[in-house]
Amino acid sequence: MPADRIPSKESAPDDRSSFMDSARRTTEVEPILTVHPKPGVAKPNPILTMDGLRRSFGGLTAVDIDHLEIERGIVTALIGPNGAGKTTLFNLITGFDRADRGRWEFNGQMVTSPSPDRLARRGMVRTFQLTKSLAKLSVLQNMLLGAPHQIGEQLWAAPFRPLWRNQEQANTERADELLEQFNLAHMRDELAGTLSGGQRKLLEMARALMSDPALVMLDEPMAGVNPALAQSLLGHITELALSGVTVVYIEHDMDVVSGISDWVVVLAQGQVIAEGGPWKVIHDEVVIDAYLGRRRAGTSS
Repeated sequence: MPADRIPSKESAPDDRSSFMDSARRTTEVEPILTVHPKPGVAKPNPILTMDGLRRSFGGLTAVDIDHLEIERGIVTALIGPNGAGKTTLFNLITGFDRADRGRWEFNGQMVTSPSPDRLARRGMVRTFQLTKSLAKLSVLQNMLLGAPHQIGEQLWAAPFRPLWRNQEQANTERADELLEQFNLAHMRDELAGTLSGGQRKLLEMARALMSDPALVMLDEPMAGVNPALAQSLLGHITELALSGVTVVYIEHDMDVVSGISDWVVVLAQGQVIAEGGPWKVIHDEVVIDAYLGRRRAGTSS
């Protein structure tokens, strides 16, 4: 995090006043204001709780988290220097990788079989830094892939269209609503492979919402996106929080982090080294040292 990318302390508002003055804050954000900002602190109403979570690759420990809670209904940024373990943590929580040990709870239930499809059915969905749209399918078809519990996908029911016609129509209507919301309606029948990188990010986020999730995890949603579409993505993240969806996202741009986050978690070498409101965390000496590579003793590394 170069010094010129850190918003200045002089322009940094007090965390509490910035939360209370922001027009988009809801009562769901207010409880987090009472939380003491320290690594692993307990939250008033966590949707996701991790304990003793470890993942190593050979001699490298990528994730080493004693305790971490993600508060429900707010926007949480996950930041840290390259190689801090952010994406690995996402992969573990969403079932795309296996932890060496540890446990976690989602929505009050222990996760015993962390497979992506089961977690998605329970309300946890994610996007990827490199988008996963199916290029040879239309934008609408990509959207319909995200709809859960589709009767027509079952082998016994597929030949009997009357059994699933109404459900397919409802899913199509929902997809069209989301495409309109994400400014992709005009691309509805185009192949997903014709979309720009930013449009594919919008499509992936819209598709994730087809399952009506409780928690959305976004891996660097702004990476490779032009400024105009980046503003659109930021607006959609804000709207998700307003609608009651919990959002956790990985980001490197500190202007983005300070602009839309309610809470920030900082990883370094796989461990949580800081938590708190965005302005306090960004100017925390421990966080700055982790980004700049300085030793805590104050010498250069």
